[in-house]
Amino acid sequence: MKTQILQLEPHDDIISARDKMGWSQTSRILLAWPERGRVLTRRLDLELLLRHSQILGAQLALVTHDPDVRYHARRLGIHVFKNVHRAQNTRWKRPNRRKIGRLREPVQARESLAAPRVRSAPFTALSTPARLGFFSVGVFALLSITAVLFPSANISLNPETRTQTITVPVQASAAVERVNLSGLIPIRTVTVVVEGRESLVPTGNVEIPDQRATGEVRFANLTDREITIPANTVVSTPGSSLRFATGRGGRVPAGAGETIELPVTALAPGSRSNLPAGRVNAVEGLLGLSLSVTNPRAIRGGTDHTALSPSSLDRTRLANQLLTTLQESARLEIQSVLETNDLLLTPAPALAETIEEIYDPAGDQPTNRLTLTMRVAFEARIISGEDLQELAEAALDANMPAGYSPGPSTIIIEHKNHPTSQGESTISWEMTASRVLHAQLAEPQAVSAVLGLPPAQAAQRLATGLPLASPPHIDLVPSWWPRLPLLPFRINIIVVEPN
Repeated sequence: MKTQILQLEPHDDIISARDKMGWSQTSRILLAWPERGRVLTRRLDLELLLRHSQILGAQLALVTHDPDVRYHARRLGIHVFKNVHRAQNTRWKRPNRRKIGRLREPVQARESLAAPRVRSAPFTALSTPARLGFFSVGVFALLSITAVLFPSANISLNPETRTQTITVPVQASAAVERVNLSGLIPIRTVTVVVEGRESLVPTGNVEIPDQRATGEVRFANLTDREITIPANTVVSTPGSSLRFATGRGGRVPAGAGETIELPVTALAPGSRSNLPAGRVNAVEGLLGLSLSVTNPRAIRGGTDHTALSPSSLDRTRLANQLLTTLQESARLEIQSVLETNDLLLTPAPALAETIEEIYDPAGDQPTNRLTLTMRVAFEARIISGEDLQELAEAALDANMPAGYSPGPSTIIIEHKNHPTSQGESTISWEMTASRVLHAQLAEPQAVSAVLGLPPAQAAQRLATGLPLASPPHIDLVPSWWPRLPLLPFRINIIVVEPN
């Protein structure tokens, strides 16, 4: 049955507590007292809370160690638990409250009109022995009531503890989505994105153009008029990108076949501008309609020099080197985000995706340093510690002995062997789960068993009838009182919480 758990704070009063109860939408309300501070310790407070829960149509129970609250709660028939876990796993019995009606018989002193009046006898004072007798009876009655109501006792009980251990065969698979009580648990994937930069000195070479080629070309007049050739006139070799410019201007005499030679320099440096004789034969621009051109001698002087340049092997080597560094960074980051009891199945994370890869320089350009910037995603397979805890708790609960409840400590998980692959997607191994159990003490029966007994006899009966880790400790108030109280509500049971 669903239970609404409401935590009280040290500053809460009856009004704020009732307001919190008003938020509940369940049929069971569990009020948890704060560990420190004392709130709502009066009987009236508990009566108001109980009445408010009845108006809401819900059962009320308390979680507290306050002796006054526990005492008043028992008198009012309110369930009291030592922790929230026990309250949730215990069935709440509704108290059988019998309504006791008090019949009042009306007294009517009616005298018959016809009956004669009877004169009462005069009052006679009691004798001294009679008065002493009545006084002695009153004192004895007062002493008897005091003997019943005055003494109280606090009994400290240390419940027995035992360790529960179980070995569970585990099978993990990526095809499983949730924990199965048969031992199947899912394999989960953790993905991290890392980035970094690495560089190296390239080992490749590239030829870089250095000096420009120079030579002379001969212009021939195709017309019967004089042709003026301006400086920087461009001549070229058809079918190639080689172009040359004249170093100065000149004039070609009038008449077809008249010639003039002018010096030229290659527009682009490098050895590829060196040409044998007769390769230059085009004049760019309108002058090409009036002049022809050729190089009667070879054009020479163009040179190159060698420079460092990254090769394909350099790029591959740099990428592998940076990926190794990023993989180690991803491994450390994955280990930092793992929770308690998480089990890492892949010691080295696998490359999932290359998000960004930038080389500088990008092509075969000359450089003394090749730099690579990468942003990649790595993934690793893990077994979640929460899944292992869930499987271990289910296995332990199924084998928990009667009369015991688990303590608040965390389940301890140990792996007996390393996970081994069973097929392509299944991994199996064995793990050992253990936890501490505490004996459940029947407090009402313990109180009933020691009513009116001497402390030594009461301690012996409790040690014999209850599963205790150590003898019970009984404190009487007053300490010189010879026996435990006769009334159950004057005995307070304190269950010592184990460390």
